[in-house]
Amino acid sequence: VDTTALSSGINAEYGGLQIVERSSLLDSQLFLIKHLLILREQIAPFDVSFTVSEVSLDFSNLKIAASDLITNKSRILSLSSNNSLLEFLINGAPQLNKRVLDSKKDVDVNLKEACTDFITTAATLLSSPIYAFLAQIDGPSAAPPTMEQYRNVVTETNQRISNKLPGVKKLLGLYLANPETEAILFRPIRSQILGQFAVLRKLIDKLEDEDRFIINCPSPEQLTLTLAYQ
Repeated sequence: VDTTALSSGINAEYGGLQIVERSSLLDSQLFLIKHLLILREQIAPFDVSFTVSEVSLDFSNLKIAASDLITNKSRILSLSSNNSLLEFLINGAPQLNKRVLDSKKDVDVNLKEACTDFITTAATLLSSPIYAFLAQIDGPSAAPPTMEQYRNVVTETNQRISNKLPGVKKLLGLYLANPETEAILFRPIRSQILGQFAVLRKLIDKLEDEDRFIINCPSPEQLTLTLAYQ
């Protein structure tokens, strides 16, 4: 198996991110995830090593040693250990660097990173009002939120989930076309959103009963039902 070609293929998959210019960030991230999954499936049946050693010479020390030689040219003919020519020959020698490339591992690492990016993007898209609200009230100098502010952030987030969630699910189905894989990738998105609501609910629970009733923050059970992947 040509591991160099495989590594090039991994890098080529990142070219999919260029479609962000013509589409959404979620599109480009799912495009990358899809093709990394395909690549992983294609190399999985091969019971061979995908590891290759790459050897290179590092000449960065040569420039520094040459500069020192010019600076200390008066010591070139010195008979002591401070002979600048001798120092140049010792310190200016190129360094041998050896790097081990594991293309199979690279696929898994890049896939994990791509999934993490997508999860963060989708969770932020669906619950951005809460993220912004919690960031705004964080800090000792922040004024305590009013009941109206709590109600607004809950309402805005509920509306955002209602409006954006179908589109996220549609993209997952379009790119992955595998309900089990889609559900696995959506699960941490749901967890992040539930976590943001949990933080918000702790603050709301400190208010009077009447205010909590007006704010009408959804319960964990209601959110779990709303965010169910079907």
